[in-house]
Amino acid sequence: MNLLATLTSWLAPAPEPDATVRAGLARVGELVGGGLTAENDFERRLAGPVAHAQAYCSGLVETLPQAIDVDRQAFSADPLVHALFASADDIAATIGRSAALREFVDEPAAWQHEHFHALLAARRHGKQVLGVASQGSMIATDVPQCLLYFSEHTMVLPAVDASTAQAVQRAAAFDSLLQTFADHVAAAREERKQLTLEREMEKARMYGRRGRPDAECLTRRIAELDDCLRRKADALLPAQLLRALADFLMQPEQALHLDPVDLLVDRRGAMATDGMAAGSDAVGIRFMEAIGRDRRRHVVQPVRLRCDEARAAFTRARELRDRLLVL
Repeated sequence: MNLLATLTSWLAPAPEPDATVRAGLARVGELVGGGLTAENDFERRLAGPVAHAQAYCSGLVETLPQAIDVDRQAFSADPLVHALFASADDIAATIGRSAALREFVDEPAAWQHEHFHALLAARRHGKQVLGVASQGSMIATDVPQCLLYFSEHTMVLPAVDASTAQAVQRAAAFDSLLQTFADHVAAAREERKQLTLEREMEKARMYGRRGRPDAECLTRRIAELDDCLRRKADALLPAQLLRALADFLMQPEQALHLDPVDLLVDRRGAMATDGMAAGSDAVGIRFMEAIGRDRRRHVVQPVRLRCDEARAAFTRARELRDRLLVL
């Protein structure tokens, strides 16, 4: 009976993927290419890797800190908000630049709530300077310091509440993985195109050069290009791409992961690090940085915003743009 049950389980068809996995499979077709979905075993081979990558993205979102309020009051009271923005006015400017937030607050659902949620992203930097610091009861000048500052602020992925925001962030993380793979495929296709052009140029140079000293070198080069093009073409076949995508989705941490960052920073932005001093008012802050396959780091912080303040920021941004157009 045990043997029969084992054989039956082997021969039984794979269970149908749930709605979440089916949605992920559909996103593969939209972002990576419809050619993969036409493969006979597309669903069977990708259902497991897609579910694995989606679970990984859910774990990433769960490790993000809770949303923080971002407004003028928070700039004065919250050391993290004070570190993230150079001034309180920069908060409104960041909101005013976000097309995603502007479209969201114009929707009828947004008018029913006092607050909404979004994800703040920025790039972290450190600048070496000579500053003033307390050393015991003495004030010292020309003290080596490293100033913390952030650039390229943007606010994206708006949602009406924290639960919806997490769902949106999970979907965005999964889309980011698929887009990374799609970019890799696009780069491989562009490389094949360039190799094809080089091969045609070498063949044109070869024309009429038989018997010349460089003819043998050109022949070898053309043969190398032919071999490389064959390998590139094989790697870009739908069946091969399907296999590569399955492997990629089973190792999502190589393309996207989060690192916590803990710093001791004073109100002027000076960090207490090895060989660097901070003021006596230095406090600890923690934030998360997302690292992609290209190793670039972006701070990612869930935030909560007031709808009325966001609309005021968009109004100011529009008025400033109109004044610049008039000038």
